[in-house]
Amino acid sequence: MTSTVGTPEASDAQVLVWDTSPLHHAIKAEKIDILGDMARNAGEGRRRNLTTQAVIDELLYHQLPLDGLGWLEIVHVDGLEEIHALVRWMERVSGQRSNQGEATVLAYAETHDAIAVIDDRDARRIGRTGGLEVYGSLRIVAESVRVGHTTEYAATALVDALISTGMRYPCPPGEFITWAKRKGIL
Repeated sequence: MTSTVGTPEASDAQVLVWDTSPLHHAIKAEKIDILGDMARNAGEGRRRNLTTQAVIDELLYHQLPLDGLGWLEIVHVDGLEEIHALVRWMERVSGQRSNQGEATVLAYAETHDAIAVIDDRDARRIGRTGGLEVYGSLRIVAESVRVGHTTEYAATALVDALISTGMRYPCPPGEFITWAKRKGIL
């Protein structure tokens, strides 16, 4: 079952499934609309962006407003195949309450051939080891710059705003473009 916060994209579009952390920090920085614009337009074609109900529940637990999430479809991980995958991913990412969003994102990505967007390095590694395609949110920002949708200045300003909310990224403020070029994602 899929409920839509915003308008769903074309069904043949690349599908990204977002974890809590990038959304949490973008909401705190009041930049969720900018992240959404980059997410929809960063790839070769338009992208379909989803998150799970567990991620929405985590955002609500932290009392964050859900305004600006119209670019995301909310999906439930409750089909039989999804539940089986969820059990496996809960075991892999430690099964703690703080990892439930990540586990639902990974389970959905596995069962629907989607790309998980997770900023936690350990969860990304676990997802990749499990055979999934997993991006960090910085890759989405870099792709938006690479395809000419976003300027280097705007991308750096977004990353700096997220860092100012406590987001832990591998680059210091003002150094996103240098870092992205060094990592080969830009």
